[in-house]
Amino acid sequence: MKMLATSLCFGAILLSGAAEAQSKSAIRPATKPGSATARATTARPAVKTASPVKTTPVAQAVPPVAAAPEPKTVVAPKAAAATGGFGKGSMAVNLGVGLGLGHGYLGNASLPALNLSVERGIIDNIGPGTISVGGLVGYKAYRYNYPGTDYKATWTDIYVAARGIYHYNITENPKVDTYAGISLGLRLESWKDTYYGNDYNNSYGGAYVHSGIFVGGRYYFTDKVGAFAEVGYDMSYLKLGLSAKF
Repeated sequence: MKMLATSLCFGAILLSGAAEAQSKSAIRPATKPGSATARATTARPAVKTASPVKTTPVAQAVPPVAAAPEPKTVVAPKAAAATGGFGKGSMAVNLGVGLGLGHGYLGNASLPALNLSVERGIIDNIGPGTISVGGLVGYKAYRYNYPGTDYKATWTDIYVAARGIYHYNITENPKVDTYAGISLGLRLESWKDTYYGNDYNNSYGGAYVHSGIFVGGRYYFTDKVGAFAEVGYDMSYLKLGLSAKF
């Protein structure tokens, strides 16, 4: 009996020692801190970064580039391009002198034919040019003095006419206005002489229908002022003078 008790005590001692040893081994770390094994154990796991996926750039659809519009050609109005700036609504005034066309009357003293004409553009784009209408008033006088006597004779001619003109610039100079036209009017004529003395009324006058045709041109020194010349058969064979445009 005593021997049995001794055996149970000895077994209990062995069991308690084994339990203590097991608890110590569970608490003690498997490796010392700072050792290579610990560092290997506690090192952060390397995260493997996925390599970037190479992608082939996708060509973006480029919108079609609209073709540049062709530059528009600015076409000047025909009246301005073909008539030296004389178009519908334009006005021109000529003041000049004329030579020739004495209607058979001669004298040893005379004045050149004075003339004033006005015109206004009324229709554009008749072919390449412009039509204008206007009028002309002119005056011409002759005087004859017979040497050594009191005989004198005077003759005057007043010309009033309507004119139709077509403007077409035959040059490429914008300062030039060339034209041609026709006229229709009256020639008011008067004649007086003293062949039979001052007491004798030797005078007469009359009105005659007169038509004419002419060509001419203007050259403008400025936008408004220039010179003109006309040749033809109406007031005189040749007219020269100044011109103004409005």
